[in-house]
Amino acid sequence: MIKRGDSLAKVTLAREPDAELSEKISAFVRGRGCTGICYTIDPKIIGGIIICIGDTILDGSVRSRLDSIKQSL
Repeated sequence: MIKRGDSLAKVTLAREPDAELSEKISAFVRGRGCTGICYTIDPKIIGGIIICIGDTILDGSVRSRLDSIKQSL
């Protein structure tokens, strides 16, 4: 569970976010008590987003979805 008061969200994207996406991400993490964002660009995730807040990881990456499909086959 995401705890309020964690000050930094770590966000991983496949490419640099545009202004609209940055604002959506900021609103999302602020709503969960974060005051800052640390962006990492990792083309290996193919697409989507990974957000880490404290001990919680929200993985919406394409790589993760493909790995899940691979495991189910």
